[in-house]
Amino acid sequence: MTAGIDLARGLLGAAHVGDGPTPEQAGLVQNLLHGYFGDDTDIADLQPLEADELASVVDEADRSRFVDLLVVIEFCRHPGIAAQADRVEDHARALGVDEPFLLVARDALAAGHAEVMADWARFREPEAVEPGVEGLDPALGARLRALGECPAGSLGRAYFDFYERWGLAFPGEPGGGDLGLVVHDFSHVLAGYDADGPSELALQAMLTAATGFDHHFSGLVASLSLYEAGKFEILDIEAKVGALDRPGAAAELADAFRRGAACTCDFSAIDHLARVDDPLDAVRADCGITPRSA
Repeated sequence: MTAGIDLARGLLGAAHVGDGPTPEQAGLVQNLLHGYFGDDTDIADLQPLEADELASVVDEADRSRFVDLLVVIEFCRHPGIAAQADRVEDHARALGVDEPFLLVARDALAAGHAEVMADWARFREPEAVEPGVEGLDPALGARLRALGECPAGSLGRAYFDFYERWGLAFPGEPGGGDLGLVVHDFSHVLAGYDADGPSELALQAMLTAATGFDHHFSGLVASLSLYEAGKFEILDIEAKVGALDRPGAAAELADAFRRGAACTCDFSAIDHLARVDDPLDAVRADCGITPRSA
């Protein structure tokens, strides 16, 4: 396993464009080093790694994860410039990693909304569907609304309360969104994240880490495109720029990667509706979901 301090040095090297990493990029690397890699070193004391140094430092098993983290760092350069995409791609090439979402990150920096949407759609994972749910219809909406009758403290009641708190219609009801929201919002409830921009980014980071960076990265890239680059369209959500520059957002993202790495399963893929009467804490324990850091 590559030392966290060396991964941070590589991330800094990839962000070293012009005068160096932007304050947002530097802040994110510092938070990843502390909150995800578990190292209290100040990044000001680190020497950034050049692309030709990476292969001797980053272990084979860590290379795909490292390149995905490079993509996250790339999204955090504002204003976007092609030179940042060039440098990140040099670092990925040096490790022999073919990450298709590097193209989406380049689009986010140097192209427009249409290019981001088109290239993301080419590489995205298929949308997950809740086991046992056959279609988006009024019967599904009624089944989900009935979760308000589940015991207090249960998974089902927490799901119902999530919708009530945000004033949302359930999938299957008029204005309730698509079928994929059932899985997505049960994942929100299990992870304990709300529905704002930084929380959406944290949820996708946690899911990505929970699967060893084998799945869900397209969801993280979609969230970055929406909330970090402002070049994505989904539902009626207003696109934002620089969500990870908000106070506490970078620390939340780093903590989400840490929590995901501790999970024992992909908690978005379990049969949530089969466990709606179970205590929420018990379902979290079965998935290895740890509490959020203070």
